[in-house]
Amino acid sequence: MQDKLRAEVPQMLTADQAVGMIGTLDIAVFQVQTQSTFNDRASFLRVQTLARSALGRYIYLEVGSHIGGSLFPHLIDPACQGAVSVDPRPAALPDERAEFMRYPENSTARMIAVLSERLPPSAMAKLTTFDSDVSAVPPGAVEPKATLAFIDGEHTNRACFSDFAGVLQLTKPDCIISFHDANLIADAIINAERFLDHLGVAHETVFLPDTVAVMGLGRLASAVRDELQPHGLDRVAFLERSQRELWSHIAKVHSREIRTEVERLRSDNARLAEEIERTRKAGRLDARMSRMARRASARIRKVVDRIKRRFAR
Repeated sequence: MQDKLRAEVPQMLTADQAVGMIGTLDIAVFQVQTQSTFNDRASFLRVQTLARSALGRYIYLEVGSHIGGSLFPHLIDPACQGAVSVDPRPAALPDERAEFMRYPENSTARMIAVLSERLPPSAMAKLTTFDSDVSAVPPGAVEPKATLAFIDGEHTNRACFSDFAGVLQLTKPDCIISFHDANLIADAIINAERFLDHLGVAHETVFLPDTVAVMGLGRLASAVRDELQPHGLDRVAFLERSQRELWSHIAKVHSREIRTEVERLRSDNARLAEEIERTRKAGRLDARMSRMARRASARIRKVVDRIKRRFAR
C-alpha cells in the first residue's frame, strides 16, 4: 500500500529538466493549471526563452496570477532571479465580452499552497506577492525593477491599459511586456503603443498564437521584432478577426438584451414622431421644438447609456 501511495505522489521537476523543456517549448513544463491554450503556453515559453537569451538573468512581474500556472516556469527557472505576483484577488472579473469570469477561492494563500506542492522552498523564496491593483504598488516596492512582465488581469480595455501604465512604473526602460487574451484587449494594446509613441519610447509589438501579444521596449524592441516576428501572426488580420469575433460573441450571448434595447428605442422614436406630428397640426411646432428636441435627445442618450453600461464595460 505504501509503495502504491508513493507512486501516486507527483515527482517534482528539477531545474535542469525545466530549463530543457523551456528551451524546446515543451508545454509539459506547466505543472500547475493555467487558463490558456496549448499554443498560448508555447508562446509563453518562446517569450521566456527570448528573455533568457537577451537578458541572461531577469526579474519577472505578473499581473493576475490566480493559482500560479504562468508563474511556475519562471519560479523553477534559475535565470529568473525574482518573481512578483500582483493580483487584487477578486471573486469575479468583467471582460470585453460583457460577461463576468468567475474565480472561486481566489487567494494568494491558495496559490502558494498549490505552487509549494510542485516547487522546492528555494524556488518559492523568489516569489513576492501583492494583493492589490498594480496601480497601488509603489515604484520602490519592486527592486530591482522587472525586465519581463506579463499582464493577465481584468480583460477590459480600460483596466488593461491601467495595468500597463502601472507596470511601466515597476519595470526597467529596456524590458519585455506580454499580454494574454490579446484578442479581447486589442484596443488597450494599441493605446499602449500610442502612449509609448508619446513618451518617445522605442517599441515593437508581435502577436503570437493563439492570443499572446509581446511588446519589446527600448533596446529589446529589436530583439522582439527579430526573434518573435518570424513566429508571429499577421497584425492586421489578427486585429480585424479579434474585433469581428468579439462583437459576434456579444451579439450571440446577449441577443435577447440587444433586441429589447432596439425595440425600446424604436418605441421611443415612434412616440416622439407622434408628438411632433400632433404639435405640428396644432400650429405650435416652432414654440415647442426646442423643448421637444431636448426631450428627444435625453431619451436617446438614456438608451445609449443603458446599452453602454451593459455591453461596453
